Amino acid sequence: MSSNDIFTLRRQGQFQQALETARSEYGEGSSDIWLLRAYAWSLYDHVKTAVEAYEAKALSPSGMSSKLSVYMREFSKMGNPLRKDSAFSQMLRLAGKASKDWQEFLLFARWAGVDDFSEEDKSAFTSDDGKTIDSLQKRFVRAICRETVSKAGDPQMDRALIDWGQSILEQTLQEAPNDQWLNYYQSKLHLAHGEIESAIKHLAPVLRRQAKVAWPWALLGEILELTQVQDAITCYTYAVQLAREEQEVAKIRIHLARLLSQSGRFSEATLQAQLAKEYREQYGYKIPAELAQLLGADWYRDTMANGRARPVADVKADAKTLLLKLDQHNVEYQKGVLDHINLEKELSFVATGADTGVPLYHKKFPDIVTIKPGTILEIGFSKGDKNPVHWLSSSATEIPEFCQIVEGVLEKPEGKNFAFIRRPGGDIFIPPGLMHAFDSGLGESVRCLALWHTNKNKGKTGWKAIKRLTDDDEEQQL
Repeated sequence: MSSNDIFTLRRQGQFQQALETARSEYGEGSSDIWLLRAYAWSLYDHVKTAVEAYEAKALSPSGMSSKLSVYMREFSKMGNPLRKDSAFSQMLRLAGKASKDWQEFLLFARWAGVDDFSEEDKSAFTSDDGKTIDSLQKRFVRAICRETVSKAGDPQMDRALIDWGQSILEQTLQEAPNDQWLNYYQSKLHLAHGEIESAIKHLAPVLRRQAKVAWPWALLGEILELTQVQDAITCYTYAVQLAREEQEVAKIRIHLARLLSQSGRFSEATLQAQLAKEYREQYGYKIPAELAQLLGADWYRDTMANGRARPVADVKADAKTLLLKLDQHNVEYQKGVLDHINLEKELSFVATGADTGVPLYHKKFPDIVTIKPGTILEIGFSKGDKNPVHWLSSSATEIPEFCQIVEGVLEKPEGKNFAFIRRPGGDIFIPPGLMHAFDSGLGESVRCLALWHTNKNKGKTGWKAIKRLTDDDEEQQL
């Protein structure tokens, strides 16, 4: 039979017959690219059925793993000539979907490699709802990194396979050093090796970007649990307070309950253990040994009997302080001047140069709303990142060649809503929005803090006043 006959059987839904026909024809036509495609798509039908059943929870993870292993081993024996073909891409896509529970995923991934993707597979795409979806290649590589890390501590795993996966993670992280998922996996790998400082280093940028979700805080808790128990409690607590769904923190509640009980905080530990128990009972999950031990403790029974279980207090402020402390060694500060406040966009703009600056959004930095324009600040940036992570008040009164205290004679052109401070070193422009601070003193000597500034509309660079200074250097409100 020809490849067309096999494709016809597939279209008719006769998947098993199509596969058996492809197998029987393969020996004689192994160099026929169309027969190979027909064979691969016939295998695809069976793999797709297993994966969809698994996703619908109609097939157990172990059942799915067994089925996939049979078909994927077969595909890897005949699929080399199909690299970069659409059939190859689709088999890798299904492999990635099943990767978390498919025991032979890493073995298959090593055979498939990470380079034989079509140009289309290497490109991100936009879904029907407008979301940008990472490329198939990127998703497949991340699955390799995730599964490598999750199995790195398994003594039964092939070490050569783990080493290969770690090399993929290392190489990909060099190519994309800001990828949050790669840094997250690398952090977990460092934790598995007991490398605490390195684990924190890779997790910190993830936390800065995802500070309002549970999973990075949960990992930070695991890291700090080895050396800083109270900080670990803060992390676990913040994780459960941020979680949108209980399944996100089902395991974390157990860790938190254990640490709270060890710290003598039995009322709080009891509630966490109870919530972990209720979740498992609701979905019919087995009670793990660690939770069973907590539930059998005298302090748990006594607290429940007396109705003293209570939640842990909000730790948002403590978590924010902890993140800053952990990341402090990796932050570099740059002086800047608060130029203006945009209430509509809810940000305060800090100028760091004539035509450079950074917005401090009020939602992320709520305390910045109390700072007036013309204030010199220290803006903290993590190494290699352009987004600010912190700000501090500065003791500086000037920034050489950029922000200076100047003095000159105040002049206002007739009929205009702006003015100038005339001086030998160059005139200082006073914008209309600042004129109320200079409502007196025409023809007299005045002092101000001036900023070297580029007018974006006119493209001209010069000095502009940013705030007036009184004779005793007290600031006036803009």
